Amino acid sequence: MDMMDMMESHEDLLQDDRLEFLLAQRHSISVDSQSEITTVFLKDKADGTTDSASSIVHPHDSSPELEFSPPTPTLDNPWVFITRIRARNIHSGLKRIPAGFCVLVQFDGDQRRTQNKSMRLNDSGIEWEDEIPLPSTAFDKVQFTVYASFELEPMLGNGEALYRSASRVEELVGGTYLITFSSGDSGTATPGPSLLVTLTQRCSGRLTGASSADDSNLDLSESVLIRETDLGCEALLRYYEKYQIADLENAVQHFECARSNCPPAHRCLAAVLVNLAKAKFVSYRTDPTSGSLDEAIDLYRQALDRRRPGHPDRPATLLQLAQTLLFRYEKEGCDESVAGEINQLMTGSRDFSEDSHEHRAADLVLETLKRCRVVNSGSLAELDELVRELKRSAMVPPDGYFDRPQRLINLSTTLWRRYEKHGDFSDLHSSLKISEQALQLLQSHDPERLPGLRILGAALWRLFEIRRDLGYLRELILLNKEALLFVPKGHPEHPYWVTNSEIHLAEMLECLGDIAFGPQQHDEEIAQYS
Repeated sequence: MDMMDMMESHEDLLQDDRLEFLLAQRHSISVDSQSEITTVFLKDKADGTTDSASSIVHPHDSSPELEFSPPTPTLDNPWVFITRIRARNIHSGLKRIPAGFCVLVQFDGDQRRTQNKSMRLNDSGIEWEDEIPLPSTAFDKVQFTVYASFELEPMLGNGEALYRSASRVEELVGGTYLITFSSGDSGTATPGPSLLVTLTQRCSGRLTGASSADDSNLDLSESVLIRETDLGCEALLRYYEKYQIADLENAVQHFECARSNCPPAHRCLAAVLVNLAKAKFVSYRTDPTSGSLDEAIDLYRQALDRRRPGHPDRPATLLQLAQTLLFRYEKEGCDESVAGEINQLMTGSRDFSEDSHEHRAADLVLETLKRCRVVNSGSLAELDELVRELKRSAMVPPDGYFDRPQRLINLSTTLWRRYEKHGDFSDLHSSLKISEQALQLLQSHDPERLPGLRILGAALWRLFEIRRDLGYLRELILLNKEALLFVPKGHPEHPYWVTNSEIHLAEMLECLGDIAFGPQQHDEEIAQYS
């Protein structure tokens, strides 16, 4: 009736914005969209009063627009809120086991971060129900970044940025919005990572639900610590993408800077120590001449001392220390005192839930430790039992899962050792094929290819000795070249691969003479690595 009194026709009322404009002249408007049915409440205004919560401007008013922040929500221009984000397949291809994941939403210099949530082994995805208000369409784009964090609490910085995507604000209007990311060349058929964003519109400024996490609880004096941590994570992630040594060196430098700027009693010191330990460990694995394994082990032990029993990140720190000690055990003579310490640390793996990534990683540590012991000194019966166990283990993870290459290498190594002891030709072929499978799952510049290359090379050489097929010898020469790229002078395995290259090139020269390559080319091939 009010509308009719104002001589508005039905056609006028159906025009965009007209109904809201007329209602707002006499009523205060509020909207409740929390339930399935959206309810609009109207409250009469007292004569001569104005709505202090909003400033309604006629859509056809030609006067200059008022600048406001944040914009006043109205029926015509409601606020848009993110109420739920669901991520799928975001863990594929990670080289480190994340403690949790979060999503950073950025717009117009502002940013909101969801809570840091962990994800279990069999989870189809991870979901956040944090409430994040989006800007008005005056701002152009909203960027979504998925981060992996490597501590649960306190979280230092943002972690490793896994995926980024920018969306135009006008596309984020309500309902659901799907964001898909490129998963890169993973070599698998697993679905790519994605975010499903649920949005709602409201004409009320009332916030509900969990607020988005941010770094407001960190002091301004910690800015250097946060910046260097984020830069270190970015450099380490770049290294894992292209395996450029400069990126790894940058990661170490940034984490060392964070360590030097972290007071001894700082609540994030353990996270700082773990980050530096990881970078030092990766650096040592890549080039043992570049540092000391003892330094990485000591940093992990310091972090463990600060994460006392009951701390949510203590089990993960136990696992990281055990993984580093396992590398020492494998590469430095199978010292049984080291094996004993690993077993003692892994008693803490019972703190992992059965369906966690950490539990599976702890299982792999113990499996690899057992493989080392049995391969080095086990009986044929123990090798038979271990092969059965490793075959079951290698079948469990999907191709893209982080530990599948190592499980395949464990199996191929054990099969090769059983062939050496028993002489079963099927073990030789199986060892070769499984090594090839493992290498197919690793990038061409990944130093973790080295153990697989070693077993594959041994199998190819034995097949050449048996069959005198030059095809095996050609494969070996190419394999040696690849392996020597991972073992610079001073590397413990450098003499092994140089010797192999000399033997295989000499064999090719003897078989084919100048048809293969002349003596001068043979000498040049050897000289570049000697």
